[in-house]
Amino acid sequence: MLSLLRLVSLRHILGAPLRTGLTVLGVAVGVATMVGVMSINGSVLDAFRSTVDAIAGKADLTVAGTQVGFDESVLERVRAVPGVTHASGALTVIGPVQGAPGERLYVMGVDLLDDGHFRTYEGVDRDLGGLSDDLEFLNSTDRMLVSERFARERGLKVGDGFQLITGSGPQDFVVHALIREAGPVKAFGGSVGVMDVASAQAAFGRERTLDRIDVAVDPLVGVEAVSERLRATLGGGFEVERPSRRGGSVATMVRSFQMGLNLGSGVALLVGVFLVYNTIAISVVQRRREIGTLRALGATRLRIRALFTLEAVVLGGVGTVLGLPLGVLIGRLAIGWVSGAISSLYIQVNARDVTVGPLELGLGVALGVLGSGFAALRPALQASSVLPVEALRRDAAQGAGVGGSRLSTVLGVGCLLLVYPATWLPPPVENLPVGGYISIFLVLMGTTLLAPGVLRLLWHVYHRPGEALLGVSGRLAADNFARAPARTAVPVSALAIGVAMAVCIAGFVGSFRSAAHRWLDQSVPADLFLTSAARIAGSRNQPMAPELAEELAALPGVAQVDRVRVLPHDVLGLRAYVISLIPEIYEHHGKPQLLEGRLPTREERLAGRVLISENLSRRRNLHVEDTFEMSTPTGARTYRVAGVAVDYTSDQGVVFLAREVYQAHFQDDRVDTFELYLSDRSRLDELRRTITERWGERHQLYVLSNADLRQEATALIDEAFSVSYAMEVVAVLLALLGVVNTLLAAVLDRTREIGLLRAVGAARSHIVRLFVGEAAFIGLSGGLIGALAGLWMGVLITDVVGGQATGWSFPYIFPARLAGVMGVVSTLCAIVAGLYPARRAATLNVVEALAYE
Repeated sequence: MLSLLRLVSLRHILGAPLRTGLTVLGVAVGVATMVGVMSINGSVLDAFRSTVDAIAGKADLTVAGTQVGFDESVLERVRAVPGVTHASGALTVIGPVQGAPGERLYVMGVDLLDDGHFRTYEGVDRDLGGLSDDLEFLNSTDRMLVSERFARERGLKVGDGFQLITGSGPQDFVVHALIREAGPVKAFGGSVGVMDVASAQAAFGRERTLDRIDVAVDPLVGVEAVSERLRATLGGGFEVERPSRRGGSVATMVRSFQMGLNLGSGVALLVGVFLVYNTIAISVVQRRREIGTLRALGATRLRIRALFTLEAVVLGGVGTVLGLPLGVLIGRLAIGWVSGAISSLYIQVNARDVTVGPLELGLGVALGVLGSGFAALRPALQASSVLPVEALRRDAAQGAGVGGSRLSTVLGVGCLLLVYPATWLPPPVENLPVGGYISIFLVLMGTTLLAPGVLRLLWHVYHRPGEALLGVSGRLAADNFARAPARTAVPVSALAIGVAMAVCIAGFVGSFRSAAHRWLDQSVPADLFLTSAARIAGSRNQPMAPELAEELAALPGVAQVDRVRVLPHDVLGLRAYVISLIPEIYEHHGKPQLLEGRLPTREERLAGRVLISENLSRRRNLHVEDTFEMSTPTGARTYRVAGVAVDYTSDQGVVFLAREVYQAHFQDDRVDTFELYLSDRSRLDELRRTITERWGERHQLYVLSNADLRQEATALIDEAFSVSYAMEVVAVLLALLGVVNTLLAAVLDRTREIGLLRAVGAARSHIVRLFVGEAAFIGLSGGLIGALAGLWMGVLITDVVGGQATGWSFPYIFPARLAGVMGVVSTLCAIVAGLYPARRAATLNVVEALAYE
């Protein structure tokens, strides 16, 4: 078999370098996008897990409260639990760096007397073993150990000063010593500072507050036993778990985002595999006489089948070898963007490096090589079914490759009939809408399998316009387009897949953007929004002290100032948000879109009645009068649902609390966003300048108007899908390689026909128009089929995938303008892709073409 592959197949592979190169390139790019995305997804989760592991050190258990922390007296209660051998309290703060927007330092406040059991720190220029006796360090609220990386990036050395933004403004700090990037200092991408816990509490305004206690357990007692004792002792309001389990909740939270990236990269790989199918199918048609000769000389059907499958595996293997390093490069280029997007949307992650492990490499090889082999199965079966007598006839290739259309149609219809039953599959785990993704795949497969039949129907549409625009060449182009629909369907389907995914994603994003704008108009009515260290409140901004509200309210033209806190918090197993505000101010200006119930009165709010978001209601089946429990620093609290409202703040869910209730339950008065309502909106720009001049630099303030906030929301939505857009562009470009492949093969197959046309008087321009017209029909068909498939997929991704992954519901809006543009673009790009084959056909020597077999 290997000798047959070397003597027969290798000659054909090397004899068509352009076609072979395009096919290998398609597989390489497909494998690269898949490997790149998988490595990014894995690296983001690894970065978070490594941060958790590095911070936890040798801890067996971690006791954590809410993000606002808990009173340090809890530490003594933990130490008193039987089976606890060591317990060390800690406070962690993410401090924005003054003068460097976007840069943050992860400050760990640790009890140096107890911390040595859990963590060790390596000094760069000095031994840090005696830190617990270093009174200059312990008694100072501004001295900090900083990582070597942070110092290098900021140009700092021992004794230098720098500033971090705190809730009350900028705070001065001094580099006491440099620490190596090892152990706990590997956390947060290496941008780490270490202080004594009491100093950190004073510096960041978190007096007597801890947010974590690391616990070492007596091995004779056991981790599970001590864990149960801690839960019983502490009661509600605390999470007691192994540090290694904390990464699991983050994986669940970002799963839908990562699945979207996987879907886009999978489409790119699918199009690459289509190119392999196209190449092998073309090769089978062109080599029917050779196949017949081999069969006549004794080659078995199994040997012929294996020969063509091995050719595909070779092409896929070469493409995979090239694609793997390209995937690593893609991962390294895109890791910063994905890390930033997840930090903006979900949780602070600082992933800087991409690691491609055995799993990513193995999947890349398997998908590239085995996928190519799988793509060749049908052409290989057709090759093995060739009868020697038929294959040796000169006209054997006429109509070849058309077979199986009836089976293709039946299978295509079957796929489409299974689309909606697939949507009934429940997600096996949180945030993983498997049924929705299967239904989208079935639409793609059904569309692809029905493409040959659709192309036969389109011939009736194309032949008259083609003749009107291009004359006889246009009519011949339409005839040739439909003459071998099974072959033409391959580049058409590849283009359709790329267009369908682009229309699908654009429809979902446009629909969500429209719904979000309606929500912002009705439910977020303030005139100015003030945040510190980030443009929008979430995981990246710095909470501020509430006293600034009084100074803002005193400004001329300001009618009211709302104090909004946006706290990431565990709600019924979801990383949701607890949003607190002043209801009397908000309800006077805003009109929340209530789906159930009503707004609670003040007495009802004080009694525990709350408003929840629509997606939290759907995710946890909560409705009016239902109760649920939340952990708070003051213990477990029970709340009753008063109403359900549309809200797009978080895809995990939102609970709305009145500010006075929030302060009482969470012991936190900080503010994420000051929302200003103006008595005179004509003074908006003047007020913005005044606020920026007085407090902008001190608090690293961002002052946004309502229109600015809408733009930020739109930018955030677009940012979340920009990688998906890029991968759809890759898919369309790969599909265009299929157009070139198909037309080059057509030139070869129809060499004699082209010679006859030239012999009877056809000019070179006629031949060019013939092939350009055929390319145009391929592009137009791909755009048309893709737009229709994209419409269906858009409805599925909005109603099923989006609904199961986020809990949101909003009406689907078909992106008609984009679909039209994609139709035009795919047609024009196909024409451009067809110019080279057209020129090659037009320059054939007439005498040689007539003699071609």
